[in-house]
Amino acid sequence: MKLSTLIASLFILSTVNTALGQCRTFVKNNCKADLAGYVPGENFNAAKFMPGDQAELSMTMYSGQDYRLLICGQKNIPAVEFEVLDAEQNVLFNNTENEMVNHFDFRVAGTQNLLVRIKVPGKSNPSGISPQGCVAIMLGTKML
Repeated sequence: MKLSTLIASLFILSTVNTALGQCRTFVKNNCKADLAGYVPGENFNAAKFMPGDQAELSMTMYSGQDYRLLICGQKNIPAVEFEVLDAEQNVLFNNTENEMVNHFDFRVAGTQNLLVRIKVPGKSNPSGISPQGCVAIMLGTKML
């Protein structure tokens, strides 16, 4: 491996680690309060997004549990749109039809996988100077 390739790889890895660290700090300081009354899951799902970016995440939900799905985005990007779909692609919840709330409280009748789709509305700026911010997908289970 060439030295320049190694240096470039190390730079990319350090940039990703820095971005994740910034997202972790954002989540800790700005999102956890919205999960009050719920125990946060152990998985951390956050990334930097710009207008026009989209992502999907499959999550397993267990029968008999009360959940809160929280989508938390930084204020410097547009409000994040999200929807929750079942295995047959039926939309169970869409926040654009519910006053752009940042969470969805629910209970599933049986254990199943749900798909969470998120989107930061808008278009990326061709100049490359679009706002960028962390978006976190958090899942909590109701405390007894």
